[in-house]
Amino acid sequence: MLEDYQMQQIEIGEESWREKWRKVFAGLKAPKDSGEYKWAVFEMQRFFSSSSVSTAVCVAVLLLLLLFVGISRNLAPPTLDVVMVDPETEELEEIIEDDLPEPEPVEEVVSMDPSHQLQDADVTTIVNEAPSFGDESTDDLVAQAVDIITSPMVLRGLYGARTGGGRAAAVGKHGGGGRLTAVLKALRWLKANQLEDGSWAGPSKTAMCGLALLCYMAHGETPASPEFGRTVENAIRYLLYAQGEDGRFKEAGDHYVYGHAIATYALAESYGMTKMVMLKDPVIKAVKVITGGQQAGGAWNYDYNDAGRRDMSVTSWQVQALKAAKLAGIYVDGLEEAIEKSVAGVKSFAQAGGGFGYDGVGNRPTLTGAGALCLQLIGHAQDGAVVSSLQAYADRTPAWQGDDFGTYGWYYMTQAKFQHGGAMWTKWNKAMLPMLIENQADDGHWASGTTHQACDVYDTTMACLCLEVYYRYLPTYARVEEAANKAEDAKDAKDLAIDMAL
Repeated sequence: MLEDYQMQQIEIGEESWREKWRKVFAGLKAPKDSGEYKWAVFEMQRFFSSSSVSTAVCVAVLLLLLLFVGISRNLAPPTLDVVMVDPETEELEEIIEDDLPEPEPVEEVVSMDPSHQLQDADVTTIVNEAPSFGDESTDDLVAQAVDIITSPMVLRGLYGARTGGGRAAAVGKHGGGGRLTAVLKALRWLKANQLEDGSWAGPSKTAMCGLALLCYMAHGETPASPEFGRTVENAIRYLLYAQGEDGRFKEAGDHYVYGHAIATYALAESYGMTKMVMLKDPVIKAVKVITGGQQAGGAWNYDYNDAGRRDMSVTSWQVQALKAAKLAGIYVDGLEEAIEKSVAGVKSFAQAGGGFGYDGVGNRPTLTGAGALCLQLIGHAQDGAVVSSLQAYADRTPAWQGDDFGTYGWYYMTQAKFQHGGAMWTKWNKAMLPMLIENQADDGHWASGTTHQACDVYDTTMACLCLEVYYRYLPTYARVEEAANKAEDAKDAKDLAIDMAL
């Protein structure tokens, strides 16, 4: 499947606009599980969400699509056998055409470019005037085309701080001055180093792609973004094509659980921010793999098995993925139960007096932040295991060399202390921010000597996410009333009335 995607990338590199749309029309008629179909739907999504496309052009292209598909579907293939029959006369009045499926309701959102968003009236007009071909499969395509149009690129209230104005306000409020340029340099380095298939090099291409996509999502970038839109689009494409029919982002070895969870996390955030309908089913399938692989005690292990061993590092990514899916509006049987079970699973690694272990009770610096963050995300920010663990590391600050945290530990501890707030966060932030800015290479990447990964993409994404913590999520200590009043981009204050906006 990945090979099909790579060939598709090569084929569309220098083609004409007309040839591209010919392939889109052909792809929409292909089987839904095929690479051609997924590519065609993605191109339709990208086209109709582009800020440079007028409503009139959208209507014209949709009508041409309906006409082309309808005509081509009615063209019967030639046959060598000729049979003479007396055809039965069929009264036209007796032909009952299937009604077009109603588009899924779209919740009120803040569009990235309202001037180019089709209104409900426009969609109704298109549906009413569209030719009826009486073909069930054609009707499905019509419904999908309408779904695409009614799924604009959006930034909901939950992600409002990820806009330009929101980022600046959040950075000023939480002490992140000077990091905006560093993040932009990192995103440009990632863009320049994206592979042709949409992924990034590293020990796990799926995991690296997911982490990079999370960096772009945290910055408010979508496939409609001017500078990074194509990069984001190609990353999403790679993850979609890397997913198997069983919902797994499978890679060699039993460590694929990391890549699977990170990819699920990234696609869930992408769906939550953009509401692109084509992302919903892949996220649902991926979430089912995670919930189905949870151990009875609430944790997770390599290869999603319940062999007795449990792993805090593996568990932390599963929790983040499930929380992101929930807040994106994904509904899967057992999702709520899995999140609730994970509370006991995470706490099973907690040590009395503070700290979280690796494959049991303990106190690992790299995983203490992970355990604390997970409990914060799932509504247990004031749990004794969280408070004691953060207090045990209250005076610890990151260091570029000789640090037992490493970029992995920084990623978790930065978020956990940010969520906790207060003097603990201030002290950590005053050390973390200049450390990362001063050690960033001129081209925008980081290469930390403390990580065991020895991968520039990994170090760069971890550092970038640390610098984006100021505006990624609403801190657990922030009052909901204050957030609702100050979040200028929030369309509905109810979006912010949650314990933790991950």
